[in-house]
Amino acid sequence: MYMNRLMYMMIGGWLLWSATLSAQPAYRKASDEQVKEIINLIQQASGEMKTMTCDFTQVKELSFMDEKVTSEGKMYYRQTNKIRWEYMKPYTYVFATDGQNVITRSGSGTSKMPVKSSKLFGEISNVMIGGVSGNGLIDSPDFSTEFGIGKEDCMITLTPLKKEVKDLFSSIRLYIRQTDHRIHTVDLVEKSGDKTSIHLKNIQINTPVDDEIFSR
Repeated sequence: MYMNRLMYMMIGGWLLWSATLSAQPAYRKASDEQVKEIINLIQQASGEMKTMTCDFTQVKELSFMDEKVTSEGKMYYRQTNKIRWEYMKPYTYVFATDGQNVITRSGSGTSKMPVKSSKLFGEISNVMIGGVSGNGLIDSPDFSTEFGIGKEDCMITLTPLKKEVKDLFSSIRLYIRQTDHRIHTVDLVEKSGDKTSIHLKNIQINTPVDDEIFSR
């Protein structure tokens, strides 16, 4: 009987300890001074980043599906407003902007539209570029922001204030490494509850990138 009671106490203590750990937030709220420091470090890292290339894995969680949809591709960025997302698996798709036009390509079909002609494409471009560099998002009056500090990275939660972005996303989360103050993951949370997580890997900074890649 004594051994049984001791076992129950040990199990109960372990469950309580586990529940306490799981209840602890992974990110603690940053102070005002820490927020200023984080923004300064991100802006400094972004200013030094003239170009960037990387592979990415995108995981989409759909509210009406149990399984996650995973895609892979390559991303190219050139300071300050040029970006190309090229999906390669399991389908091919391109979203690119050279700062003047937005180019999308799916299969054999290609579409080209001036950024200024569509607020929606303009906002999407800003989000995609800001999701890589931080520019235009972390210090934008178009978003309310919350900063959290984790063990190895920081999390910035942006809540859109402009209608064009609010209609697309309920929030955007940027995860920034504390080692180099660069973004490694972007979470896009839609109004429906669907979530897209983009993980950047094999990152190369300030390597040659052909300017033509952003216009085709």
